[in-house]
Amino acid sequence: MLLSTFFALLSALFASPPAHTYYVAPAPAGAPTGNGSHARPWDLATALAGGGGRIQAGDTIWLTAGRYVGSFRTQLRGAPGRPIVFRQARGARATIDGTLFAQGADLTFWGFEIMQSNPLAGTYGLQAQTNNGRFINLIIHDAGSMGVSFWTPGEDAELYGCIVYHNGTHENQDHGVYVHNERGTKLIADNVFFENLAYGIHAYATSHNPPQQNIHIIGNIAFDNGMISQRYRAKGNIIVGSDVPMSGMQVSDNLLFFPPGLGENLRLGYGAVMNEDVVASGNFIWGGEAALKIGTGAWEKLELLNNTFGGARDVFVAVGAASMPPKTPGNEFYEGTRVPPAPAVFVRPNKYEAGRAFIVVYNFSRRPIVKADVSSVLSPGATYELRSVQDVLGAPLARGTYTGDSISLPMQPTAFVPVRPIGRSTAAPPLTRPAFDVFVLTGGAATPRDSAEAGAAARPRARAVAPARSDRR
Repeated sequence: MLLSTFFALLSALFASPPAHTYYVAPAPAGAPTGNGSHARPWDLATALAGGGGRIQAGDTIWLTAGRYVGSFRTQLRGAPGRPIVFRQARGARATIDGTLFAQGADLTFWGFEIMQSNPLAGTYGLQAQTNNGRFINLIIHDAGSMGVSFWTPGEDAELYGCIVYHNGTHENQDHGVYVHNERGTKLIADNVFFENLAYGIHAYATSHNPPQQNIHIIGNIAFDNGMISQRYRAKGNIIVGSDVPMSGMQVSDNLLFFPPGLGENLRLGYGAVMNEDVVASGNFIWGGEAALKIGTGAWEKLELLNNTFGGARDVFVAVGAASMPPKTPGNEFYEGTRVPPAPAVFVRPNKYEAGRAFIVVYNFSRRPIVKADVSSVLSPGATYELRSVQDVLGAPLARGTYTGDSISLPMQPTAFVPVRPIGRSTAAPPLTRPAFDVFVLTGGAATPRDSAEAGAAARPRARAVAPARSDRR
């Protein structure tokens, strides 16, 4: 009896302390003199500084509705398996009007908006340098520079489920995400990047940086990046290329789109360096000046597996001394004017929030309404709302109760008016509809998982209705 009591006391001594919940609010409701309760919330800067030492590993800080104005930063440290979570409160719209510079370790930032009401005076929207950091389902737009600077250190960090658009004021320099990685792995997964000033995803480093490794670009959606530029008609959706060697690169299951003849959809290689290895697999790439461009640098090992390319002026383009890889079995090529006979619809469930998904439509037959099977996301009886990412903060295009049947996606050009960049004179990109659009599905009856560790399970596989694979060469 005494021995069991001793071990119970010993276990309690070394057990993790209980997690706590705190709240922040914009000034004047939120203040440094608050205690973090719902009745007396902190301001955001106080919470990001640790709430006077009260915030510990495993705690969650809820951002209540309103606009948080300023340049915010944090160097807090959670613990492995017990991150400190900064999350938008349920049913609220919490907006950082400024910047967020996240360093430290084991931190999660989830579900809120980052933007700049005056981009011409702004800088990065999000500087993500947290080791083992998680940046989940954020909406990042209209920053004066990069939407996201996903830079070293930021080891073993993840950018997931975010919607990143209309960022940049410096021509040819400002991207949706600018990523660099020296140690560990960076994961960019299941995000949407569109109409950023230069590239959507820019994995790159100049010659004074160390070699890059292990950047995994998985399941993202990118379209029309560079098309708000005054200098270029279009830029590019994804580039993996550098002035220093790269290794362990993965570009898989991404969905890319440009109008025919405009922009580089996917570019592998840039500077005149010898890179080690890259795998591009399962991507669906449609349109552009080039569906795939191999840059001036060479790859010791370049694998192309089970990709679909089509709708571009040139399916493959090689630059300088680069050579094109062979058209290996398993890849699919639609060249010239050939298109699939039916729409390709991809449903991407969100691994962190039940009832949430991106739905991507390649509407080759220009149908006014396209159907989507969302049974992997919603259960019968769940309420839902549907929005286009091109007006993600606007009114729903549709709402209803899920019956178990396919839902209707409006593809008419007049279905809604896409939002325009804030505070800048920019080019007007052509409408993507009826040829293409991306929708956000949210299940109103579903309760988001409270723990940032809810995503520990493997990322759900996309349900896809794609064209028949009959055009292999």
